[in-house]
Amino acid sequence: MAQAVSQNRKKGDCKNPTKQGWLEKQSRHLKQWRSRWVVLDGSKIYTFKSNKDSEQSTEVIDLKVFSSVKSSEDATNRSFSFDIYSSQSKFSFVAKTESDKEDWIRHIGKAIVLSNNSSMNKDYNYGDDDDDDDDDDDDDDDNE
Repeated sequence: MAQAVSQNRKKGDCKNPTKQGWLEKQSRHLKQWRSRWVVLDGSKIYTFKSNKDSEQSTEVIDLKVFSSVKSSEDATNRSFSFDIYSSQSKFSFVAKTESDKEDWIRHIGKAIVLSNNSSMNKDYNYGDDDDDDDDDDDDDDDNE
């Protein structure tokens, strides 16, 4: 099951965040909406109870296991809401404005694409020289 990774982090550890700000996040178990400071840093989303640098994250969401992000106002019955999806789980957020929601969706979508492309590139072995060695041997045989 795709889940948030368990490593907690202090807000001050996020050195180069792509986007950050206040969102409401729906809790996974009780389905209650809670205000959280949310930081998008690379391929991870960190949520915090406050925006203080010493604050420990309440959750870390690894976007490498998620496939999409889209508006979810119909599903949540909340204006400016959006969901981050994987095949097994979903995280729901609410922004303060429509433009803020669209900005979060754009940044998270880009992070998902980049993290998935990065994972795919690591799985594919570029520059595998084993085949070239075999071809060189065949060429030598032709010259004899």
